[in-house]
Amino acid sequence: MSDEQKENGKEPVANTPEKKEAPVAKPAAPAKPAAEAEAPPPIPAGEFGKALEGAGISVKHLGPDALGNEMIDVAPADLLKAGKFLRDKAQFDLLLSCTGIDWKDRLESVYHLYSTKTFKYMAIKVTAENEHSPSLMPVWHAADWHERESYDLLGIQYDGHPNLTRILMPNDWLGHPLRKDYKVNDPRLVWNER
Repeated sequence: MSDEQKENGKEPVANTPEKKEAPVAKPAAPAKPAAEAEAPPPIPAGEFGKALEGAGISVKHLGPDALGNEMIDVAPADLLKAGKFLRDKAQFDLLLSCTGIDWKDRLESVYHLYSTKTFKYMAIKVTAENEHSPSLMPVWHAADWHERESYDLLGIQYDGHPNLTRILMPNDWLGHPLRKDYKVNDPRLVWNER
């Protein structure tokens, strides 16, 4: 003990760091209002969307899918023109699938196309108007069973389809079982027990 500590009556404390005051944090800058927030970058137009626009067909560019394939959204009124252009000019000679989607507030069809000449894929999305959408059967005959399946399970009416009848459910089935508003405890689910 040092003489000074003896006089004060204090015991020495070994290796005790001096207490420092924590730095005072600066107040955060105020958040930008929603109007001033940065907008997301625009989606680049793809090769086939640009070609459709050049042909006078209005499209909305959706960007690439997870595999890098171009996706576009086409208005129902322009769907047949877009399909014919993509088949004849862009060489998309194969319709791979047509998938129906129920978003609760709207029904959509997504067509996946492939070119056996250029080995490219792309997707066309169209939103049904009052559950109606044009059929792509006149452009690609492969749309036949795909559109019938979307009609059967979701109720999308494909205008111009030559044989829009049920393909999976019995002909006397009521409703469309993949609709979001379809009830699981619906008595129609026991149709095979009649």
